[in-house]
Amino acid sequence: MGIKKSEMSADFGKLFEAAWFDLPAAAIKRLVSNEDEGGMRDAGWKAYDAWVRLANDASNRMYANPTFGSLAGRGIQTGLQVTRVVDAVASAIFGNLWPAIGLPTATDVQALRADVKALREELRTVRAQNADEAIADDRQEGTFAPPPRRDSESAAAAIIWNGYKPAPKRAAKGSKKSVAL
Repeated sequence: MGIKKSEMSADFGKLFEAAWFDLPAAAIKRLVSNEDEGGMRDAGWKAYDAWVRLANDASNRMYANPTFGSLAGRGIQTGLQVTRVVDAVASAIFGNLWPAIGLPTATDVQALRADVKALREELRTVRAQNADEAIADDRQEGTFAPPPRRDSESAAAAIIWNGYKPAPKRAAKGSKKSVAL
Protein backbone atom coordinates (compact mmCIF):
# COMPACT_ATOMS: atom_id res chain seq x y z
CA MET A 1 0.00 0.00 0.00
CA GLY A 2 2.89 2.34 0.76
CA ILE A 3 4.39 1.74 -2.69
CA LYS A 4 1.08 2.58 -4.39
CA LYS A 5 0.73 5.81 -2.38
CA SER A 6 4.30 6.84 -3.19
CA GLU A 7 3.69 6.15 -6.92
CA MET A 8 0.47 8.15 -6.77
CA SER A 9 2.14 11.05 -5.01
CA ALA A 10 4.99 10.93 -7.54
CA ASP A 11 2.46 11.07 -10.41
CA PHE A 12 0.66 13.95 -8.74
CA GLY A 13 3.98 15.75 -8.31
CA LYS A 14 4.83 15.20 -12.01
CA LEU A 15 1.44 16.53 -13.05
CA PHE A 16 1.81 19.59 -10.83
CA GLU A 17 5.36 20.22 -12.05
CA ALA A 18 4.41 19.84 -15.72
CA ALA A 19 1.26 21.96 -15.47
CA TRP A 20 2.64 24.80 -13.33
CA PHE A 21 6.32 24.96 -14.30
CA ASP A 22 7.27 23.07 -17.46
CA LEU A 23 4.37 24.15 -19.71
CA PRO A 24 4.58 27.89 -18.87
CA ALA A 25 8.38 27.84 -19.13
CA ALA A 26 8.24 26.10 -22.53
CA ALA A 27 5.58 28.55 -23.75
CA ILE A 28 7.64 31.58 -22.70
CA LYS A 29 10.80 30.08 -24.21
CA ARG A 30 8.98 29.47 -27.50
CA LEU A 31 7.58 33.01 -27.57
CA VAL A 32 10.96 34.60 -26.89
CA SER A 33 13.04 32.41 -29.18
CA ASN A 34 11.78 30.17 -31.97
CA GLU A 35 14.48 27.57 -31.30
CA ASP A 36 12.71 25.21 -28.88
CA GLU A 37 9.75 23.76 -30.78
CA GLY A 38 9.86 20.33 -29.10
CA GLY A 39 9.94 21.62 -25.50
CA MET A 40 6.28 22.59 -25.48
CA ARG A 41 5.28 19.20 -26.88
CA ASP A 42 7.43 17.32 -24.36
CA ALA A 43 5.99 19.28 -21.43
CA GLY A 44 2.45 18.64 -22.66
CA TRP A 45 3.07 14.91 -22.98
CA LYS A 46 4.61 14.84 -19.49
CA ALA A 47 1.44 16.42 -18.04
CA TYR A 48 -0.80 14.14 -20.10
CA ASP A 49 1.02 10.96 -19.02
CA ALA A 50 0.85 11.96 -15.35
CA TRP A 51 -2.87 12.76 -15.64
CA VAL A 52 -3.63 9.43 -17.36
CA ARG A 53 -1.73 7.49 -14.70
CA LEU A 54 -3.63 9.30 -11.91
CA ALA A 55 -7.02 8.74 -13.60
CA ASN A 56 -6.22 5.07 -14.24
CA ASP A 57 -5.19 4.52 -10.62
CA ALA A 58 -8.33 6.28 -9.31
CA SER A 59 -10.66 4.22 -11.54
CA ASN A 60 -8.87 0.98 -10.58
CA ARG A 61 -9.32 1.79 -6.90
CA MET A 62 -12.96 2.68 -7.42
CA TYR A 63 -13.79 -0.55 -9.25
CA ALA A 64 -11.87 -2.64 -6.71
CA ASN A 65 -14.10 -1.28 -3.92
CA PRO A 66 -16.86 -3.82 -3.11
CA THR A 67 -19.29 -1.08 -2.05
CA PHE A 68 -19.04 0.62 -5.44
CA GLY A 69 -19.42 -2.73 -7.20
CA SER A 70 -22.63 -3.57 -5.36
CA LEU A 71 -24.02 -0.06 -5.96
CA ALA A 72 -23.21 -0.27 -9.67
CA GLY A 73 -24.83 -3.72 -9.89
CA ARG A 74 -27.98 -2.46 -8.18
CA GLY A 75 -28.06 0.57 -10.47
CA ILE A 76 -27.87 -1.58 -13.59
CA GLN A 77 -30.60 -3.91 -12.28
CA THR A 78 -32.84 -0.95 -11.38
CA GLY A 79 -32.29 0.60 -14.81
CA LEU A 80 -33.35 -2.61 -16.55
CA GLN A 81 -36.47 -2.88 -14.38
CA VAL A 82 -37.42 0.72 -15.13
CA THR A 83 -36.99 0.04 -18.85
CA ARG A 84 -39.35 -2.96 -18.62
CA VAL A 85 -41.98 -0.91 -16.77
CA VAL A 86 -41.76 1.97 -19.26
CA ASP A 87 -42.10 -0.44 -22.20
CA ALA A 88 -45.15 -2.09 -20.64
CA VAL A 89 -46.84 1.24 -19.86
CA ALA A 90 -46.10 2.60 -23.34
CA SER A 91 -47.51 -0.47 -25.07
CA ALA A 92 -50.65 -0.36 -22.86
CA ILE A 93 -51.25 3.34 -23.55
CA PHE A 94 -50.44 3.39 -27.23
CA GLY A 95 -52.02 -0.01 -27.93
CA ASN A 96 -55.41 1.47 -27.04
CA LEU A 97 -54.70 5.01 -28.22
CA TRP A 98 -53.77 4.19 -31.82
CA PRO A 99 -57.13 2.67 -32.82
CA ALA A 100 -59.05 5.39 -30.95
CA ILE A 101 -57.29 8.15 -32.89
CA GLY A 102 -57.52 6.23 -36.14
CA LEU A 103 -53.80 5.89 -36.79
CA PRO A 104 -52.62 2.74 -38.58
CA THR A 105 -50.75 0.07 -36.68
CA ALA A 106 -47.34 -1.25 -37.65
CA THR A 107 -48.85 -4.31 -39.34
CA ASP A 108 -51.15 -2.07 -41.40
CA VAL A 109 -48.19 0.02 -42.53
CA GLN A 110 -46.20 -3.11 -43.43
CA ALA A 111 -49.11 -4.48 -45.45
CA LEU A 112 -49.42 -1.15 -47.25
CA ARG A 113 -45.70 -1.18 -48.06
CA ALA A 114 -46.01 -4.70 -49.47
CA ASP A 115 -48.94 -3.60 -51.66
CA VAL A 116 -47.01 -0.58 -52.95
CA LYS A 117 -44.01 -2.81 -53.71
CA ALA A 118 -46.22 -5.22 -55.66
CA LEU A 119 -47.73 -2.30 -57.61
CA ARG A 120 -44.26 -1.01 -58.44
CA GLU A 121 -43.22 -4.40 -59.77
CA GLU A 122 -46.41 -4.64 -61.82
CA LEU A 123 -45.82 -1.15 -63.22
CA ARG A 124 -42.25 -2.07 -64.15
CA THR A 125 -43.39 -5.12 -66.06
CA VAL A 126 -46.08 -3.11 -67.89
CA ARG A 127 -43.55 -0.41 -68.78
CA ALA A 128 -41.11 -3.02 -70.04
CA GLN A 129 -43.80 -4.59 -72.21
CA ASN A 130 -44.82 -1.18 -73.58
CA ALA A 131 -41.21 -0.27 -74.25
CA ASP A 132 -40.69 -3.50 -76.19
CA GLU A 133 -43.83 -2.81 -78.25
CA ALA A 134 -42.76 0.80 -78.84
CA ILE A 135 -39.34 -0.31 -80.07
CA ALA A 136 -40.96 -2.77 -82.46
CA ASP A 137 -43.41 -0.08 -83.66
CA ASP A 138 -40.62 2.48 -84.11
CA ARG A 139 -38.71 0.06 -86.30
CA GLN A 140 -41.68 -0.23 -88.59
CA GLU A 141 -42.95 3.37 -88.56
CA GLY A 142 -39.73 5.42 -88.25
CA THR A 143 -38.03 6.16 -91.54
CA PHE A 144 -34.96 8.00 -92.60
CA ALA A 145 -35.64 11.16 -94.53
CA PRO A 146 -33.20 12.98 -96.77
CA PRO A 147 -31.48 15.98 -95.20
CA PRO A 148 -33.13 19.36 -95.78
CA ARG A 149 -31.88 21.41 -98.68
CA ARG A 150 -29.20 23.90 -97.85
CA ASP A 151 -30.83 26.76 -99.62
CA SER A 152 -34.01 26.53 -97.51
CA GLU A 153 -32.36 26.02 -94.12
CA SER A 154 -29.40 27.53 -92.40
CA ALA A 155 -26.03 25.83 -92.69
CA ALA A 156 -25.96 25.06 -88.96
CA ALA A 157 -29.19 23.04 -89.16
CA ALA A 158 -27.81 21.02 -92.06
CA ILE A 159 -24.70 20.14 -90.08
CA ILE A 160 -26.59 18.60 -87.13
CA TRP A 161 -29.24 16.82 -89.24
CA ASN A 162 -28.98 13.06 -88.80
CA GLY A 163 -31.68 12.18 -91.33
CA TYR A 164 -34.08 10.41 -88.94
CA LYS A 165 -37.73 11.38 -89.23
CA PRO A 166 -39.67 10.22 -86.13
CA ALA A 167 -43.06 8.59 -86.47
CA PRO A 168 -46.13 10.58 -85.36
CA LYS A 169 -47.21 10.22 -81.74
CA ARG A 170 -49.60 7.35 -81.05
CA ALA A 171 -52.68 7.41 -78.86
CA ALA A 172 -52.40 5.76 -75.44
CA LYS A 173 -53.23 2.06 -75.36
CA GLY A 174 -55.81 0.72 -72.94
CA SER A 175 -58.44 2.55 -70.94
CA LYS A 176 -56.11 4.49 -68.63
CA LYS A 177 -54.99 7.89 -69.81
CA SER A 178 -52.26 8.35 -67.18
CA VAL A 179 -50.67 6.58 -64.23
CA ALA A 180 -50.15 8.46 -60.96
CA LEU A 181 -48.08 7.07 -58.10
